[in-house]
Amino acid sequence: MSSKNLNPTCCCNESTSESSDCCNETIIIGFKEKTEPCPVCENNGMLVGSITVKHMVLDELVEQVLDDNYHLCTNEKCDIAYYNLKSNSTFETKDIKVPIWFKKDADPKYACYCNKITEDQVIKTVIEKGLTNMKDIVLGINGNMECHCKTKNPTGKCCSKVFNSIINKGLSIKNSKRNNITH
Repeated sequence: MSSKNLNPTCCCNESTSESSDCCNETIIIGFKEKTEPCPVCENNGMLVGSITVKHMVLDELVEQVLDDNYHLCTNEKCDIAYYNLKSNSTFETKDIKVPIWFKKDADPKYACYCNKITEDQVIKTVIEKGLTNMKDIVLGINGNMECHCKTKNPTGKCCSKVFNSIINKGLSIKNSKRNNITH
């Protein structure tokens, strides 16, 4: 993928139609986002399409995924990953192929699932190389960039918001280290 066509703040290739879906918050076409509470912790979840869930669950569980939307439980302490209240269907974090970055004990904590880049790698790159945008960081770590957010990210959405917040975390750490040296 040519770096001149990459969006500096996300993993999308600006010249493909995939980029229009990748960073679109309403990625589940034809459905209004309706939050529903997790059946275990009762926190409202994030709407996720079944295509994402099918790619996230362990291979032996794929047939149990319904052709319907699910919700991702956003409570870091809850063991539920995905749920569908209509069918009483749930998948726990142990049923998922990758750790969900915001869940307790997630290891590693991915900043970008498409490119398999961790939070620690982003912070280290910001501090040591001074890179401050997603495109440069991903290319600096991997040498290329992939964008398959619907099937690789547990949210089914682009990781750019999370990734950019981690960049800011890295900048804060870098600045605090610089301030400690000068004082």
